[in-house]
Amino acid sequence: MILGLGIDSTSIERCLNKEEHFVRKYFHSDEYKTWSTLSGSEIKAQFLSSRFAVKEAYAKARGTGFCENVVPSEINTVSGSNGKPEIQLCGRTLQTHPQNTKIHVSITHEKPLSTAIVIIEEL
Repeated sequence: MILGLGIDSTSIERCLNKEEHFVRKYFHSDEYKTWSTLSGSEIKAQFLSSRFAVKEAYAKARGTGFCENVVPSEINTVSGSNGKPEIQLCGRTLQTHPQNTKIHVSITHEKPLSTAIVIIEEL
């Protein structure tokens, strides 16, 4: 059974030339590390916009938006063994995430937007 569905599109252009403090505030430390190793402002902007779209889509799937129980920096998008994006949660976001669920995520980016969809499925 689907418990939640969220979708979000984020402007790649809005993520151009973001300052370090913005990335540290809204992104997981692993996402920050990856972002800091990327070269070229377009690649960095695409990375940030796609990851931020995932965070927004997850918050919408939870039905709360960002709040004390859904914190953007506690939502980490990683590449699974086959390259498929996966979400890793930590902190309060993990503690309050519904148990016995699977999170499905898909990301696409085509200028001018990055788009993500998140489904929370009850197992």
